[in-house]
This record gives sequence, C-alpha cells and structure tokens, in this order.
Amino acid sequence: MLNKVINNIRLSDIEEVEKRELIHYSEQLYSKNCPIIFDVNQLLLLFEIESDDLENFVLNNTLHYFVKKRNGEMREVWKPNYKLKAIQKWILNNILYNIKVSPHSHGFVKKKSILTNAQVHLHEDPFWVFSTDIKDFFPSIKQNEIKSIFMEIGYSKPVSEVFCLLTTVNQKLVQGFPTSPYISNIFFRNIDEKFREIEYKYSIRYSRYADDITFSGIQKKGYLTLVNKLKQIISNTLSKYNLTINEKKTRLMKDKHTKIVTGLVLTSKGVRVPQKYIRKINKEIYYCERFGVNEHLKYHGLITRANYRGYLIGLARFIYMVDSIKGAELLKKIEDLDWN
Repeated sequence: MLNKVINNIRLSDIEEVEKRELIHYSEQLYSKNCPIIFDVNQLLLLFEIESDDLENFVLNNTLHYFVKKRNGEMREVWKPNYKLKAIQKWILNNILYNIKVSPHSHGFVKKKSILTNAQVHLHEDPFWVFSTDIKDFFPSIKQNEIKSIFMEIGYSKPVSEVFCLLTTVNQKLVQGFPTSPYISNIFFRNIDEKFREIEYKYSIRYSRYADDITFSGIQKKGYLTLVNKLKQIISNTLSKYNLTINEKKTRLMKDKHTKIVTGLVLTSKGVRVPQKYIRKINKEIYYCERFGVNEHLKYHGLITRANYRGYLIGLARFIYMVDSIKGAELLKKIEDLDWN
C-alpha cells in the first residue's frame, strides 16, 4: 500500500518539495501501522460525514444521561449511536491500539484485567497497600492533550483536530465513548513512567487500572513515613497534568486489615474474590433451585428472565476469572436451572 501511495505522490503535478514532505508523512504513519490520511476531506469521506461541524455531529449522534454510582453521586454518560460508535471503534482499532501504553497499565489493555492488576501487589506478610484514584479522570483530559496524541503519531494538525472532535464532547474525554479508556492510557504514559521511577527508587510496586492508582510494599520500619511521602509525590505529580487525587477514595491498608485492589482481596497466599459475591450468587441459585426461576423473579419483582440469566452468568464469570474451579461449579449450577 505504501508503494502505491508514494507512486501516486510522485506522479502528481505538485512541487518537488511538497512531494518529499508528503512521502515523509506517509512513511511516518505507515511505520506505526496507522492509516495514511492526508487531509480533513479524505477523513470526512472515509467516515461518510457530510458536515464539517463535527461538534454538532457528535452531539446529534450521542445519547446523554446520568447513572447513580454506589456512593450516591451521579455519573455523566455519553452513549454514541451506531454510526458514531462505528467511527470511534475504527479509530480505536486502526490507530490507537497501535500505540503502546505503559506496562504498568492494566485497564482496557489486551490480556490484562483487574486480576493482573491485583497480582502485582502480592507480597509475603506483613505488607501494606496504598490506593487512590483520580477525581473526574476522563473530563480532566482536555482536547489539546488529545490532539497532541494524534499529532505525535504523525498526523497533521487539521487531521488530528478532526480525530479529537470525533472522540470528545465539549472539548474533553467522556464516559461512554469506546475510545476514551485507551486515549486516557496513552495520555497517562508519562505519569506512569514517573511512578515507575518511584517504584524502583523505593523498592515498592506500582500499577494502575484506569484511574485507580496502587502502590504496595513490605511492612518494615519507616514504611508509614514512606507512604505519607508517596501520597505527596502522587499529588504533586498529578497536579502538573491538571489531575487531582480523590481524597474520598484514598486509603492505606496495612497489618491484618483486609487489603482490596480493584475489587479483589489480596492475601499473602494469593488473590481471591470477596466473600460477598460468593454469598450473593449462592443465595440467588438456592432460591432458583428451591422455588424455580420464574417464581423467584416474580416474588422479588426482579428483572426479566433473559437479563437475570446474563446477570448470574456475569457474576459466575467474574468468580471464574479468579477461581476457575469455583466459577465452573457455579456456571454449571446456573446452566442446570430450569429456565423454561
């Protein structure tokens, strides 16, 4: 493909200087396995977008709503329709996934999960775990930073601006767009590197899952001083990128207290699913076995049978990810229920 593009450039009637610039531009994008896109018109034709008013195009092709979080606060969500989602997935699959992110990043990265994130912090007793997250993470990443990502890949400023407009709302990342998580991972690479340096300097461990930041280490003399220093370092580093620690979700887990990383329990013997999930699914299966699925749903006024089955399977697969024996046992019990 590159040879064909270069040949077409050479056959064109533009100036030699411009030809060399376009050839270099093409080679740079091709070397990163990214599509060669020269201008905005080419991009609009590719995505079959008729108007160049991309901010309104995104707004008109997005459903905007709020969902209630566990703590009672509301989360703003932007859900793209089929056309916009297809465009964003194209950008994700053909461009963004070609850009490497930090090995310390475990969220929205292939072959990584909340389990691999938690496993980073396995130590022999006694050990401590310090975790925090970032307040308003996606909206804190603005349009200029996102445009810079595409320009660093090699795209021109106008083309980068189009990619940026198609992946943001009101000049910021939003929850609900398929491109937002991976863009945030790319944006966070420099911060991940700074935290990696801290990890090596103090012989501790660091990982990140989306906006969840975790450090851990052996509980030895002076560790409390180190943790206090660590919190200040994290806060200062994030502030340079206009990010802020969420104080409500900042905690130190130490001694014999339960240590939880991205929803999983850490012990010196390994990672396990919190018992509340095991109890919950066992209770649901018990009622279904005793009274039947339909009667159980009717009595408790629960969701439809199809959604309920998916809900139980989701819980069982979550457990399976950590404990394959227990998870397989639960999946078998769900399959054996009378779903007729």
